[in-house]
Amino acid sequence: MTDRLPPLLPRVPHGGPTSHTFTGLDFSVNANPHGPNPVLVRAIRDADHAHYPDPTYAGVRACLADWHGLSAEEVALSVGASDLLHRLARAFLPPGGTLLSVHAPFGELARAAALSRAKVRVTPPEQVVSEIRPGVALVYVGHPHNPTGHVHTMGELKTLADACLTAGALLIVDEAYAPFTNAPTPPRHPAVVRVLSPGKAHGLVGARPASALASPEVVARLDNLAPAWHLPASTAAVLGALPEGGAFLARTLPLVADGARELASALAQFGPVEHHGTPYLTLRVGDASHVTSALLERGLRVRDCASYGLPDHIRVSTRLPGENRRLVETLRAVLDGDVYE
Repeated sequence: MTDRLPPLLPRVPHGGPTSHTFTGLDFSVNANPHGPNPVLVRAIRDADHAHYPDPTYAGVRACLADWHGLSAEEVALSVGASDLLHRLARAFLPPGGTLLSVHAPFGELARAAALSRAKVRVTPPEQVVSEIRPGVALVYVGHPHNPTGHVHTMGELKTLADACLTAGALLIVDEAYAPFTNAPTPPRHPAVVRVLSPGKAHGLVGARPASALASPEVVARLDNLAPAWHLPASTAAVLGALPEGGAFLARTLPLVADGARELASALAQFGPVEHHGTPYLTLRVGDASHVTSALLERGLRVRDCASYGLPDHIRVSTRLPGENRRLVETLRAVLDGDVYE
């Protein structure tokens, strides 16, 4: 009987907190360091926590639909993008089917594919269209990609979407970091599923707001896999308040961009840096696991990129200027003393 059940798989690595107590500076989380957005905090405070919410979340759906110029039937709601990606895999990725990912996929989607007993194939951007064929059920692009920062043009996204439609696949466009960049808005297309997790840009990742914008048929499948009252009142309130939160983004995202640019310039003294306007960047340091552990001992957390297939890179997300300077100074001491002596 157990051979019919989903396999037991270890959790995938992520940046951010672990089960171990940490009180230092965390550069492993790609979130707005100037947050949280006070408009969204107020929405959490004012939410009705004493009663069950409307199980259809009709008001929140209508609000987001109007904001995006869609119908309410084209909006699915979620606690975190991870849940949406798991539901997409359960709904559309059959056993033996293929998830095709441009660069390494977000770990939760790869895990969801493994739980579905599906295959994951990673491809570079220049080859992806030729590999979208029958048998490929889902195609994943980070827009921009984490951790490379690669962004697709509108024309490239349209070409991918058309190829998916022909092959009977869905194109998942993960826009977790799009607000930080000038990434073009994906086209409205029957094969496109836009996955939005705005908590990063608003500095409010703990509330886990997320939504998917897709055709009514896809949204219906996603809703079918959601349990009753799947959004806490606070998360629903945050999603409903997003249209009012733009002033915070207009004020802080240029500061984030400046901080990331300055940090990338400062870290270039240690090795090749790849940075494309996102709050995060990658730095090639040699033995990333060693460097990550050495920094952690000194109270600084960065992301080891081994799970992305980059074992000689770390990923660093910008914090406030003084905190960034501390990282540069500590990394200099680590590289000069621990790793290369």
